[in-house]
Parts: sequence; C-alpha cells; structure tokens
Amino acid sequence: MIKFFRHIRKSLLMENKTSKYFKYALGEILLVMIGILLALQINSWNQKRLDRIEEKNILSNLHDEFLENKRLSTNNIASIRGAMKANIEIMNLMGSSDDELQKHNLDSLFYSSLPAAQFTSSSQSILNITQGGRMNIIKDKNIIKLLYQWQAQLEAVNIRERALDDWSYDQILPIMSKYISLKEMDMNGNYEWSGKSKLKKSYNPLFQSLEYENLLDNFLFLHQMNKREIEKADAIIDQIIEITNPYAE
Repeated sequence: MIKFFRHIRKSLLMENKTSKYFKYALGEILLVMIGILLALQINSWNQKRLDRIEEKNILSNLHDEFLENKRLSTNNIASIRGAMKANIEIMNLMGSSDDELQKHNLDSLFYSSLPAAQFTSSSQSILNITQGGRMNIIKDKNIIKLLYQWQAQLEAVNIRERALDDWSYDQILPIMSKYISLKEMDMNGNYEWSGKSKLKKSYNPLFQSLEYENLLDNFLFLHQMNKREIEKADAIIDQIIEITNPYAE
C-alpha cells in the first residue's frame, strides 16, 4: 500500500502536475489523520472495556471481603455484649455480702468481663485499590464514598478499642489483682498456666470498694462507646454488601 502511494506521488511529480500533487498530498494527510483517530478511538474503546472488566472483578472481590467483615463484626459485637453483660452483673453485686457473693461464679464473671477480641477487619481488596491507584476504575460514586467512610470508621473503632484496652490494663486489672487470683480466673480459658492458687484471696474487699465501682462504671461506658463505633462500621458493611451484590459471583 505504501509503495502504491509513493508510485502515485512520483507519477504526478514527473508529469509536473503540481496542483494535483498538493491535492493528493492533502488527501493523504487526511487519510493518515483519520487512521490515527480511528486507532485512538478503538484503543479508547478497548481500554474502557478492560476497565469495566476490572471494575467488575474489584466489586466482586469487595463483596466477598465485606461478607467476611460482616462475620467478623457480628462476632465482635457479640463479644462486647457478653463483656458488658458480665460487667453489669459485677456492678449489680457491688456492696453485696459474702453469702451473696458465694452464690455466683465470680471468676467466670471476671473472665467474661475482660474480652481479648478486637475487630480485625479484612482489607486486602481495599489496599489493592488504593495502593494501586485504581479507585478511579469504580464508576459508582456511592461505593467510593462508602469505602472512604469505612476507612474513617475503622480508625474511630481503633481509637475506642485502644481506650478500652488502656483502661482495662492500667485501671481495672491492677485493682482486681489485689484481691482475686488471675490464675484461677484464667481457668475459664483453659490456659496451661491456670489452676488453683495456693495464695490467699478475698473477693469481699473488692466488692466493697467505691474506687472499683467507679472504675467499673467507666469501663462499661467505654464498652458502650466501643460497641457504638463497631455498630456504625457494621452499618457501612451492610451498605457495601448491598450495593456490590449485583457483582457477586
């Protein structure tokens, strides 16, 4: 094809048909420009097609990931509710007599009041999107908004969890350890180091302590704030699951 065009140009020049040559050259330039535009259009169309395929894969992965996050948040909320229930039972026993305290499995209550579970979300898909600069692939702005809300809410949850942990380790455990046996309490978790203590312990002074009651009150408040933030995260999870459901495999 190139040889053919060259032959035409050569013939026109040899025949000294300058005006026809320029018209032909202009036409050739236009053909080249049209070819370039068509190539760009085809390339753009193909890129959009690939982007939509990638978007579908991204949203499918997000759907699966947030189904897992739903499971994790449900378990975490259940753990917090269990801890709050145990702490409320302990709070209701404050000021009770020895006879009343002996009717309850206090070690079990103490163990349940100090949950170790934290909300560890699954976030690999979001990391792949953000670190790979692929957020622009997602066309639905509501999904993008929810993903940013999710990341902000996770930070709010982490802040509340750190506050709860700090209060537990810095305030609650130090006063508890003066009166109860943590070794016996840990028997409820079947830890290999747990067992009956040979040392003296006395629950009554703990349950007569206004300081402990006040610490316990704030402990419940921190649990409540933590649960509230995780419930907000759980609501975002539900929205993301719903909006990505059409892409579920």
